[in-house]
Amino acid sequence: MEKKCRPPLLWIIQLVLGILPSTRFFPLKCRLLSICGVNIHPSARLCSSVKILTSGRLTIGADTFIGHQALIAGGDSAITIGSNCDIAPRVTILAGSHVIAVAGPRAAGRGNSKPIVIEDGVWIGGGSIILGGVRIGQRSVIGAGSVVVRDIPPHSVAVGSPCRPIR
Repeated sequence: MEKKCRPPLLWIIQLVLGILPSTRFFPLKCRLLSICGVNIHPSARLCSSVKILTSGRLTIGADTFIGHQALIAGGDSAITIGSNCDIAPRVTILAGSHVIAVAGPRAAGRGNSKPIVIEDGVWIGGGSIILGGVRIGQRSVIGAGSVVVRDIPPHSVAVGSPCRPIR
């Protein structure tokens, strides 16, 4: 049975992570995150300022680096980050959203979430946004500031908003 993140415990663990040196004690950070339901390989390296706000399944592979102030959030859907990935500072991985409400006082209707898969060896540039329902193929590069709204094929270089492969 796959484990899901436990948000209350995750919140407490992130407070502890916030007082640790930003780029040290990576094995301890992995162990603490695994206690609250994150399926994280012990060789992953997360900066202390990474925020995880999800109740779904989160998997982070071996030798993956996640930079300063990255945000991983959204609903009950699975988020899978493969091995040997490099995720730059201030990247947002957002599985959750809302349907558009036709009636009522708000345009944002009921919440929904879609899974995200970031395959092995992917490099995501700083400030990029990865939205729900996408798969980024292995060893692809996502340019800084890109907004990924659709699947990116393996071994691609993709940039822009919306993000499109350029080679």
